[in-house]
Amino acid sequence: MAVSLVQSEFSYKSSSGEESYYFNVVLDSSSVVSVRNMQTPNGLIQDSYSSLPQAVLDDIQTAIGQVEDLVAQTSASNGIESFDIETSKDVTFDTAMSNTNYRVVFSTEDFILVRVISKTITGFTIETGITYTGDVGYDVFV
Repeated sequence: MAVSLVQSEFSYKSSSGEESYYFNVVLDSSSVVSVRNMQTPNGLIQDSYSSLPQAVLDDIQTAIGQVEDLVAQTSASNGIESFDIETSKDVTFDTAMSNTNYRVVFSTEDFILVRVISKTITGFTIETGITYTGDVGYDVFV
């Protein structure tokens, strides 16, 4: 049986004045970051009438940045490939992996399909669903 990480969840507390607010920052296997389980001093936010102070909203943005930084620091390899009217780019590792059981997570500014092809212990190829001009960030997890 093989195991793979599907989701990471981080719990935070933010204070505004003497009141405490709680929330979770979630990062899934596709590198989608979301915030959920927001709790005010009056309980979970479940309606459209609850509001959060600006200081708490700022703390949520800081927490999201911390989660993204943590992921970047714990990846085995990461970087950015710049595409210029291309559909693929080769990535070569500085140090070879012990096997090909690694996972690659991508981030782009645009909503495009990105996938890994030709995965080896020395690197992989990034392929986009269209001819693309822009940056594709990647993180490799073992």
